[in-house]
Amino acid sequence: MDRLDGIRRRHEASLAATVGSFAQHVIYRSTKDHVCPICGGAKKSGYACCISCSTHQHSPHKALLADTVRIFAYAPMECSGDASHQMTRYMYRYKENRPDSERARAAIEEILVTELVLRWGCIKEVSGGVAPTAWATIPSTINSPRAGVEHPLHRIVRQVLPSVPEVELRAAGVKSRSLSPDLFQLEGEYAPNTLRHVLLIDDTWTTGGNVQSAAVALKRAGAQRVTVFCVARVVNYAFCASIGEGVANGFRSLPFRGGNWCPWHCVPES
Repeated sequence: MDRLDGIRRRHEASLAATVGSFAQHVIYRSTKDHVCPICGGAKKSGYACCISCSTHQHSPHKALLADTVRIFAYAPMECSGDASHQMTRYMYRYKENRPDSERARAAIEEILVTELVLRWGCIKEVSGGVAPTAWATIPSTINSPRAGVEHPLHRIVRQVLPSVPEVELRAAGVKSRSLSPDLFQLEGEYAPNTLRHVLLIDDTWTTGGNVQSAAVALKRAGAQRVTVFCVARVVNYAFCASIGEGVANGFRSLPFRGGNWCPWHCVPES
């Protein structure tokens, strides 16, 4: 136990050194009621959740949505397309071949090791005592330049979780910002035990359309539980400002709690 605790602390320290100065952890509630309890995005006070999550919750496929959604940090944008914030830049550049792309990929790998491998027990605790039995990532859609090519995130996850079975998804349509229940299909058949609890991993959550579409595909194929983990939640400050006074500044002022913040229980760990 002491050895494992030491490993965890070393990775937490490494994570804090890697992204600790710019990554703000995702929250799911605020005193002024401006945070979506599902995805951590901005919402209007008095509404149950954000516009996108509300649309998902009122769709005919509500029962097939992900059971739990957890996201590591915010990827802020002043307006659509802005990538001036370091976390947002990492989310773009880890998929490219640039001099600084390797640094971005290393940061994402460290996030996944710390928040998935070293917090595997936390995932089990927030999932009714059932640890993940498989993992899946979301493939590029058929209109993507990366269609048919291994996604960079898939390559990282495959290295991070080598002993956990993979459930492979394939795209059957073009990318959509909305929930598209037929967008993904499973490649092959899987035993019920493998599909008992699928950990669905993606890089960024904007509207959640692709992620929830993949969750629907997994549950249609027999997955009993789907837990989503995303590296970053896009938050557009211009959109936040349209919701209400001070909403954008509220997101701007969120802290990063270093490696001791558990994104699964949403509490700091000593």
